[in-house]
Amino acid sequence: MNVFVYGSLCKNQENHHYMKEATCLSEQAFVKGTLYTGHSYYPLLIKNDQEITYGELYDIPSSLLAVLDELEGYSKDSEDPYFVREMCEVSTPQGVKEAFVYYWPREAAGEEVHNHDWKVHRSIQREHLHYFAYGSCMDNSRLCEHGVDHLFTTIKGKGMLNDYRLSFSTHFEDGSRADITEHPGSHVEGVVYEVGREAREYLYRREGVETKVYRPTIVHVIGDDGMTIPALSFTVIEKKAEIAPPFHYAEEIHRGGSKYLSENYMKSIEQKFIEEWKVPEFRTYLQKKGWRE
Repeated sequence: MNVFVYGSLCKNQENHHYMKEATCLSEQAFVKGTLYTGHSYYPLLIKNDQEITYGELYDIPSSLLAVLDELEGYSKDSEDPYFVREMCEVSTPQGVKEAFVYYWPREAAGEEVHNHDWKVHRSIQREHLHYFAYGSCMDNSRLCEHGVDHLFTTIKGKGMLNDYRLSFSTHFEDGSRADITEHPGSHVEGVVYEVGREAREYLYRREGVETKVYRPTIVHVIGDDGMTIPALSFTVIEKKAEIAPPFHYAEEIHRGGSKYLSENYMKSIEQKFIEEWKVPEFRTYLQKKGWRE
């Protein structure tokens, strides 16, 4: 059976240890509803067909459901349970699935969670956090051009994001821009920074968070030392069919990534820019840099 979690049961949250026997099906899942901060370390999800709340979808053993019911204060025999458990539709990159969800059955308490993602909400309260860049933000020249390079000087090295693929799923007038999409068996490499609040505010502006182009998300990347790092990153909200990015954008990704990412990964990106995404001028650019087919 499936269950959708959105608060303390998510990865790196206080009650995630309850999910040790569960299998994560998607960490980019969402349901209809509005998320509020509540009055404790966990949020409150209230039904609302006009809003979306992000969380994680798990396949759980049947024995775990009773444990979660007790944790959430739910009993089918209670006339006034703390949370109520209902079956609903959960959207994932692999399609829509049915899952149990625990809703808050009373009036909203606390403030509405910005971007409706509890993991992001908790992470951005910190003075410093890790940031996973997989696109043009790997390119220091672009950061210098924007006058913010001094905010991105603490570089932790390469990060590997497993079970995602690099895609180009948002469209601009001159072509597409990069995205990360869940895809079992694939991986995306990028640069891991440690950043402060000012850098985060710049990233929110740059990625169009307020205009709902990208949304912030917390992903779990493997660092150079083999340790898992929870990191802020950004993913496209309205994903479209992939088209080629413009040359200048592909160049920024290549220029930034070549300093930190693995040789095999860079070769795969080069091949995709030429053969799959067919970026104009990219083959000529590589030949000028001494690349040989």
